[in-house]
Amino acid sequence: MAVFPYSVVKGYMPVRSGNLAKVSRVFEFGRVRFRAFEREDLKLLHAWENDSELIMYSRSRPLNFASLAQLEKQYEEWMKEEKELHFIVELIDSNEAIGIARLNRQEWSNVKTAEIGTYIGKKDLWGKGLGREITVGLLEMAFNQLNAERCQAWSVEYNRRAHKALEACGFKKAGVTRQTVFVNGRKWDGYYFDILRNEYLNTRLDLLKRTLGDKAKDYIDKNDEI
Repeated sequence: MAVFPYSVVKGYMPVRSGNLAKVSRVFEFGRVRFRAFEREDLKLLHAWENDSELIMYSRSRPLNFASLAQLEKQYEEWMKEEKELHFIVELIDSNEAIGIARLNRQEWSNVKTAEIGTYIGKKDLWGKGLGREITVGLLEMAFNQLNAERCQAWSVEYNRRAHKALEACGFKKAGVTRQTVFVNGRKWDGYYFDILRNEYLNTRLDLLKRTLGDKAKDYIDKNDEI
């Protein structure tokens, strides 16, 4: 993934690479920190991408195992891509890497769209509200820094935990691709969710307060005033 030319996600330091400002530092939101994906993270990603339960929910392909060599090749492609941001997500308190996130900038139909995705690789942290926190962090980047007009996400029919998190962040189910995935002996639909810029901004302060709790005021003061 990559940011708009010479735009900076607040909290990041841009580094010139051709005509693109690359992300090299961090963006902190609530309990989590988004940082740039580095080559040394591939061993951790290798473990996560070969966990069949994790991949069943995040990729809808429980047998989609990946070798370290394949991930290294994928990493090289990520570094060339100018429309996607790839993050490692860490817990701020412990600096422990817990998952990944991505933000893909699209500009079809003359409407700036950001597509987001995330998963928590540390399965003992599932169900603790971190998915919603990561999602709101991605929305902050998309709307408050990258000036997207809409944001979208995809999830398979049986991933109800993801649907709940998206809807809690203001997403609405916008479409269905019928019987698009075959897992565990049956076909499943794929769901598209989206949220428009004005919808997010209308509920942003309330969503930040619900997501960040006591940390909301400090976050707003830091990021809404220059």
